[in-house]
Amino acid sequence: MRQVLTLRFVAAIAALALLAVGVDAVFASADQQGSLAIAGPSNRDADGNVIERRIDVVESARSITRSEDFEIGPDGRTVGVLDAVLDEAGLRVLRVAPGTPGEISCGDIALPDRCVVLADVLGEAVVWFAILPKAPRETVEFPPIVDLQEGYALFENGWEIPYPPVIDRDSDEGGSCAGEDIPSFSDFLRRFGPNSTTIVDLETRQVSQVRCGGEYVPPAEVEEYDGDLDATFVPPSTSIVPLIDPDVEAPDG
Repeated sequence: MRQVLTLRFVAAIAALALLAVGVDAVFASADQQGSLAIAGPSNRDADGNVIERRIDVVESARSITRSEDFEIGPDGRTVGVLDAVLDEAGLRVLRVAPGTPGEISCGDIALPDRCVVLADVLGEAVVWFAILPKAPRETVEFPPIVDLQEGYALFENGWEIPYPPVIDRDSDEGGSCAGEDIPSFSDFLRRFGPNSTTIVDLETRQVSQVRCGGEYVPPAEVEEYDGDLDATFVPPSTSIVPLIDPDVEAPDG
C-alpha cells in the first residue's frame, strides 16, 4: 500500500476546491521568450524522507503557458497556474493548480515541444508534477534506477514508472556499455547503477534503455576504534644497543 495515499487525497481535494471556486489566471503570451528552471523540494516530506511518486502521465508538451505570478515557492509548491497542452488540437490540457508540489528543470519552457510533463494524478487533479527537458528521438532522461518491483522501475528520487520485460543496456558497438560483461540487470545496478542514466520512451511511457556511467566503486569501510586514545608513552628502560662480537659464532640448531 502506498504510504502517501492520504496526502494525495487531501491535495487532490484542495486542488478541486480551487478549481470549483474558479481560479482566474492571466497567462503569458504564446510568443513569450526566455527560460524558466525551477527545482523545488517536492520529493521529500517534512522529515527529509523521499516520497514515492507513481507517475501516471509522461507526455511531450506541445506548449506550456503560465500565469504572470507563477513560481515554485521555497516549500516546493506552486504559486499561480500552469497549463500544459498535450496534443496538436489543444484539447488535452493538464492544469497545475496553485499549491501543487512540483519541480521544473526544462530551461526552454516557453518554446513548443521542448519539454516533457510528468504527473502523479488522482482523477483529474494533479497531485504532483515535474517538467523535464525533452531528449532526442522522443525520449526523456530519468535518474538512476535503484530497484525493479512489481512491474515498476524505482528511482533514487522516489519516482516510479513501468518497465518492459527486457531493458536495453546500450551495449551495441559505440554504446555507453559496449564491451562490458553485464550478465543480468541486478549486476548492472550493482556495478553501474549509481552513475547511470535511464531513458524513457514517450510513446510507450516505459523505461526503454539504461546507459552506463562510470563503474561504481563503493567507499572503503572504516573500522571504528573502540579503545582509549588517552595513552601514556613509556620510553624504553635503556637506549644503549649492545655491540655484537663478529667473532662469536651462532649456536647450532
